[in-house]
Amino acid sequence: MTYRCFVIPWVFGMVALLMLTGPALGADAEPLADPEPMVFQRAAVASFLVGRHKPHMDETMDETLSCPIGEICRDDPTILPHAGIALTRLVREKLRSHFEPLVASRDAVDRAEMQLTLDQEQDTPLSLAKKLGQLVDADMVVVGIVWRYRERGAVEGRPDSGASVAFAIYVIEAASGRLLWRGLFDATQQTVLEDLFQARKQIRMGLRWLSADELASHGVSELFNQWPPNIRPVGVQASN
Repeated sequence: MTYRCFVIPWVFGMVALLMLTGPALGADAEPLADPEPMVFQRAAVASFLVGRHKPHMDETMDETLSCPIGEICRDDPTILPHAGIALTRLVREKLRSHFEPLVASRDAVDRAEMQLTLDQEQDTPLSLAKKLGQLVDADMVVVGIVWRYRERGAVEGRPDSGASVAFAIYVIEAASGRLLWRGLFDATQQTVLEDLFQARKQIRMGLRWLSADELASHGVSELFNQWPPNIRPVGVQASN
């Protein structure tokens, strides 16, 4: 998946047409088939896991939640050091903007995570979600992983390479461990001329090169725009 940066004025007419006809790209949010309703009373966002693990694009073949945390968090020096912190903050802020005050605070989650004793070879994102849910009294926990987060020009030998960000979020029912929803975002910004059919999204983002943080923020917003209506706070009726 790629985002494109508008750079040549003479393609404006074609880009304008693509704004009306081009497909939405970059985010891949995948609700489960015939999802059961999940009415939650309190939600929490775990700190993102950072490493080389890339989930399978097919949700039915994605074993990330049962993968040992030590395998997910394999060191990758190409990932910016603040990637996990930045994405955790963005997801928490977006969740709070939708469901305040039913989202555990950053301080509450930080304190709980300091109490957690995790076995890197045995514990998984699923067991992490269950343990965190118990500690902060949350019935829904969001676990995220990031496997790419780099700035423009970070690719060796390609000074014109665009920012690139790839991450996934998993929304989990803490008590049962049931996966409620998975969202994927994988985007690399390039020029419009490399693929004109990708232009519509870049127009919406302002026709400029983005930083990794800006691309990540856009990705989080895209995923939350696809939040499934069956996952909702107590007292809120499902939309038709």
